[in-house]
Amino acid sequence: MFSKKNSLEISNIQKYLEKNQICWTSGNDKIDNFVKEMQSKIYNKDYGYKVVFEWILYNQFSEIKETEKNDLITVYSAIWKDGLICKLAGLSGNFDFVANYKRDSNKKVTLKCLHNSQESIDSLINEAKKYSTKHVTLQVLYGISQNPDTGDYILVQNNYTWISENGKIDNFIQERQLKFNKYGDIVLEWIPYNQFKEIKDTGKNGLITFYSAIWIDGPMRQCSYTRDSNNKKVALKCLHNTQESIDYLVNEAKKYPSKYEAFQALYGISQNPVTGDYILVQNNSIILANYISKNKKIDDFIQEMQLKMNYYSAIVFEWIPYNQLDEIKEIVKNSSITVYSAIWKDGPLYCDKQPYYGKNYSNYTRNSNKKVALKYYNSQNSVDFLINKAEKYLTKPVMYNREICSIHGISQNPKTNNYILVLAWTSGNEKIDDFIIQKMQLINSNDYGYIMLEWIPYNQFNEIKETDKNGPITVYSAIWKDGPLDFNTWGHEYVSSRFSNRKVALKCLHDSQNSADFLISEAEKYLTNMFDRVFCNIYGISQDPNTNNYILVLEWSSGN
Repeated sequence: MFSKKNSLEISNIQKYLEKNQICWTSGNDKIDNFVKEMQSKIYNKDYGYKVVFEWILYNQFSEIKETEKNDLITVYSAIWKDGLICKLAGLSGNFDFVANYKRDSNKKVTLKCLHNSQESIDSLINEAKKYSTKHVTLQVLYGISQNPDTGDYILVQNNYTWISENGKIDNFIQERQLKFNKYGDIVLEWIPYNQFKEIKDTGKNGLITFYSAIWIDGPMRQCSYTRDSNNKKVALKCLHNTQESIDYLVNEAKKYPSKYEAFQALYGISQNPVTGDYILVQNNSIILANYISKNKKIDDFIQEMQLKMNYYSAIVFEWIPYNQLDEIKEIVKNSSITVYSAIWKDGPLYCDKQPYYGKNYSNYTRNSNKKVALKYYNSQNSVDFLINKAEKYLTKPVMYNREICSIHGISQNPKTNNYILVLAWTSGNEKIDDFIIQKMQLINSNDYGYIMLEWIPYNQFNEIKETDKNGPITVYSAIWKDGPLDFNTWGHEYVSSRFSNRKVALKCLHDSQNSADFLISEAEKYLTNMFDRVFCNIYGISQDPNTNNYILVLEWSSGN
């Protein structure tokens, strides 16, 4: 064996391995051939840190201590006396490939003992093939050994392991850990329940209870395999009776991303030792929006929309408790809908910062005391009807940019049980709303410098002056305080900016409140030029609250 101080060139390691092939055997030809095959791969001149895969005699291990156990596996910690041979590869000063090898003696390792593995060597080898021999990966495989007393084969790994006492869960976690390869990804883990403190019930829906908690060690990130922070605030999503259906638990866990900055990132799985219920451990952002409707279809729909939210400028679609709504005033009522204005006390949740080179600068915050529109449908419609209405607003790019977000969530009046769409805006007319939403959705990934058609509240205009009048039309000049929304797409990101205090033309269509079709046909005349992007004629639609006449908000020119 090499001493820890020796540094060997690649020719030395080749000779060493060739010489020592006659000095060891596992006693099984398949295993011997597999070890030799793995060792032959070190001759590839690739860069990075690699471990020389070995057959390791069991008497090389000392201080063996059992740490975890289930029906198929027992895990031990141990000290490997000789330790691994590691290749430290790179470029010399002359940019020539060099590779040095060193023994890392008295190495602390994990022994993953596979029960009855001597009965299926193919299964043992297939299990070993899952792991990397790169020294800097999370689960490095150093070699194979065998307990001489039981005959069980052992995978010798770096000192990181977990075990849930359920084979399906362990396989799922292992699969996720071996797959992740993006800088900044979260390392999915089995998290012992005693890692949580300050556990508080925050809500319940049927078979799910939400808790907030402090995770003592905190999550691990792929970039450094270090813990993000001690005493990390997390959300615990307790799935009742999941011990009876592990497949359901695993399928539920598969829904969630491993991106550190994702809104509903999954850190790991745990289990309440008293009830046996399994728990999904997630980032604390979910607590900020974990209000639940107590209707499974609605909650599933909200969760689905939140999982689609991967744009940093997006507003989080959520269930909004009715007691969060204040200063409720009726503004529109007709045979199909009633619309109210209201103040949402907490306000919408959004990410106001972006990750930067794998570092987490994302920060979810609320825009409190936000004025919103509440759209009631004047009948006890089905939940499917409600979801279909909400889906109109939840398409790209409308749901991915807070400047043009049209819907914040769903609520319910506790007295009437009517469901409510909580909107950022509404004209109070279904046809006009549908028309504006439809035009918003026409943006695609190639659009640049696109002026977004929108509903513009009349109080956004000042310095209003009549400039022309012709029969049923009066034209005014005005200053639009916020100004038009310039919309660009950068890759998969939707980016917007406003041109404030923009002079515009207000084309007031008299008696148009009685004919949404006429208003829409007038707007369509301007949209031909808008969509070929030669120039933009129309910014949006508004309504005079005194006369109820609809207004086309146009780009100002001397010809208006």
